Amino acid sequence: MKSAMILMLLVALAWTAWRLSDVERERYALLTGICDATEVRAIECLRTAEPRISRFWDLYYGLVD
Repeated sequence: MKSAMILMLLVALAWTAWRLSDVERERYALLTGICDATEVRAIECLRTAEPRISRFWDLYYGLVD
């Protein structure tokens, strides 16, 4: 039971970190002007924009900044 709870918490932490890096990537793309928020295609641009080298940098800046 204890190991199942630890596993569930690790999965929840990994999912939260993944989503945080997505949100930070989108925020940075809008902030730097890579994607224009006024365009109709802004959602597709935000999904595909890669303003930083790695998802780990997005996670780092999401936690620190």
